[in-house]
Amino acid sequence: MKSVARLIIFFSFCFIIFFLFSTLFLFLAYWIDLIRLNYIDTGLVELFISAAWMALPATLFFSILFNLSYTVRRNIPALVSILIVIILSGGLSLGLFLGIERIQTLDLSFEVSGARLRPGSGLILSRQDMTVILLSESEGSTRENILGIPDYPRVVSFPERSLMYQEAALGATSVLPLPFSDRTPWLIESVLIDFNLVAREFYSRYREGFLSFGIYGLSLIFLLASLRFIFGLCSWPLANLFLGVLVFRLVLSLQIFLNTPEALVLLNSFLENRFPDSLIAPMVFCALGFLTLLYTFLAFIARRRKESK
Repeated sequence: MKSVARLIIFFSFCFIIFFLFSTLFLFLAYWIDLIRLNYIDTGLVELFISAAWMALPATLFFSILFNLSYTVRRNIPALVSILIVIILSGGLSLGLFLGIERIQTLDLSFEVSGARLRPGSGLILSRQDMTVILLSESEGSTRENILGIPDYPRVVSFPERSLMYQEAALGATSVLPLPFSDRTPWLIESVLIDFNLVAREFYSRYREGFLSFGIYGLSLIFLLASLRFIFGLCSWPLANLFLGVLVFRLVLSLQIFLNTPEALVLLNSFLENRFPDSLIAPMVFCALGFLTLLYTFLAFIARRRKESK
């Protein structure tokens, strides 16, 4: 019981710390980004809400990663640790969701005064050696991001690279992509971009309804929690942690792949269009999680029989 209580406290502490750190980091990044663009027409509360939404996937991944490693080091039974991680992840995510939704309903406004520049079609912006030209393909082709700023299609020009077309910005608030430079390591850049895209998927599920958001989130939590066996493969805990980071990175990439139109068309053709697109990714997550738990159970049985002999 003491180990379970410690796990609950440790998980709650890690979840809160990761969420606050991620939210603060994104809040400062977005604010600096807006100042660089001379686009200071957003309330601080709206900016904080946007950062909180974008921090949700990273909080889930890192909190589950560190706590699964903790359960292996403390020799907490696998079934108990997986159930606790799923319940705590789902409960804290739900509380976080309701808290952000509550803040959105409050009439809080702390506006930042300054020069204002609204993005529009035909606007040309540049930062360092990067140039962005906003396009307007047709009426109704623009969408609004989390802060209600229109996402115009754009053409992006990087130095020594071919022109790149973006249907929407990679950033949450900026009319430019995230402020990466050529000196940024590609590993860090790719992880941040993937977390950004996954956060957009979470937000789109939230816009569809609480049921869609809950199914997607719980299926992802179930898949991540089922990967506990990875942290017990080696006698060196640090090696298991690095291996877990690699596998979690693959799960993050899998999310991006499953939400692409090409993957949805392929899976729908395999399933004969029996399920809506919104259920494809959760079904894959649940299937992979079930197979992983089945492997863990069979490996446990085989190990017990080997020890008894």
